[in-house]
Amino acid sequence: MARAAIEVRVTAPEDLDLLMGLYASARVDTTQLRASVDVVRARLERAMRAGQVQVLMATLGGEPVGYALLSHGPLLPLGDADGPSVEHVHVVPAHRRRGIGRALLRRALTLAEAEGADQLACTVLPTDRDYTRFVARLGFAPVVVRRAVSLATLRRKLAVEGSAGDVLARRRSLRARLARSTAETGELPVIRPEQSARPDRVAAS
Repeated sequence: MARAAIEVRVTAPEDLDLLMGLYASARVDTTQLRASVDVVRARLERAMRAGQVQVLMATLGGEPVGYALLSHGPLLPLGDADGPSVEHVHVVPAHRRRGIGRALLRRALTLAEAEGADQLACTVLPTDRDYTRFVARLGFAPVVVRRAVSLATLRRKLAVEGSAGDVLARRRSLRARLARSTAETGELPVIRPEQSARPDRVAAS
């Protein structure tokens, strides 16, 4: 019996029900996708209607089995190399190792060529080793590393470092005043307790 052919097409907002079924599968498959189906549906519909993204859907015998989300723009904010970027690829686990991922990237390649782009980028989660190896075998190489931090963590880190820096600056100022006063009068100035805060205490608070 002949194996069913893999078909890949560009989706429209009318395909959102099918796409959300695939997203639900991807959400179960990885802990990185935490946004709810309803939230993603609303965001994706707005982005698709605005032409900000394209979503490719792969079907096997008419059944949706995978998708790829493509964004468009420069690889770097200040760069001049435009082209699509494959932000996310998912193949339903039961249909993996059948060439579906390759079929999705093949269609992404065709779209990139039609745009006149000379490259295709992809986003890879550091914890997704299988996908990392998959795209590496196809020639994708690291270009940039993006890191993220929660706002609460960043605020706490900046506050600690800023407080310690302020105290060290005050101590340097006091030392300079002490040196000038001693040179001018030959006597040590009186330093009030609140002027001699220790940076290690501030940093640890």
